[in-house]
Amino acid sequence: MEAFEKAASAILSASRIVISTHMNPDGDALGSMLALTHALRTLGKEVTPLNVDGVPEILKWLPGAELVETLTERRDFDLGIVVDAGALDRIGKSLLPIFEAVPLLMDIDHHVTEGLVFGQLQVLDQTAAATAELIYELILNLEIQSQSTLVTPEIASCLMVGLMTDTGSFRYSNVTPKVFSLASELQEEGAEVAKIAEAVYENVSFASLKLLGKALDSLQRSEDGRVVWASVSAQDFAEFGGTDAETEGIVSQVRAVSGAEIGMLFREIPGRKVRVSIRARQGANANAIAKVFDGGGHILASGCSLEMPLQRAVDAVVTEAIRQIALS
Repeated sequence: MEAFEKAASAILSASRIVISTHMNPDGDALGSMLALTHALRTLGKEVTPLNVDGVPEILKWLPGAELVETLTERRDFDLGIVVDAGALDRIGKSLLPIFEAVPLLMDIDHHVTEGLVFGQLQVLDQTAAATAELIYELILNLEIQSQSTLVTPEIASCLMVGLMTDTGSFRYSNVTPKVFSLASELQEEGAEVAKIAEAVYENVSFASLKLLGKALDSLQRSEDGRVVWASVSAQDFAEFGGTDAETEGIVSQVRAVSGAEIGMLFREIPGRKVRVSIRARQGANANAIAKVFDGGGHILASGCSLEMPLQRAVDAVVTEAIRQIALS
């Protein structure tokens, strides 16, 4: 509780606040950032939410999504907050100077990787299912210290998205009694679960489904079936006019193969960069694989980027995954 109290106190003492999260943001990253943005604006703070990749189409319905900028010329912030990033450099090279220049930097995350903790203030808990859990607790502390009512249906909806997506709709092993209690509280605060689930899972673009087809057509697995992977090439993206954000969720389909302990999706981004999403079943470690390639995340869900052609990236990461699975 001391970490939340210190974080709330620092926020209340600040006037101009910049917030960001990791590249290619998911539901927990954006939901957490926007929930905090709404709360701080209610408190009268100047808040600039940033993401280097912007808001993916599937999440543009989130309350406050239109506030997110990809870059800003401002440098007069007195507090920087990074949520759900895993490491500071995961916010993107173009945003790093902004956060390196702030006099006070705060790290809020449920990804806790040794050696990658940053900032003068940390609110970290690797037992939390989602960063949204921590943001909710922080907002409650802000309510107490400011004697204000902050949680609105908009905030509750943003946090529900984070909770829902990072638990796989409450299916993953990170689901605890606390998760269900929080979901219940958020619903009472105005989060409409059915509408949120439809917006997140049943509102995909044509390009997204075509890219899913391409990925599944490329599906491969190791000889023992413990490692499964798929890829989406730059040519696939160009053919359907798709974006990297439209591959969100495909890696879960890959990991769903019976007998797979590690599922991976490789996406070839223009400029020969290859982004890799890694998902693990209980007992395997996705983060250990990602760290070899300077990536990060947590045990069951991690990612990394490689500056090399697609096939070379596939060969390198698959080889490492097979090696680590053999050791487990």
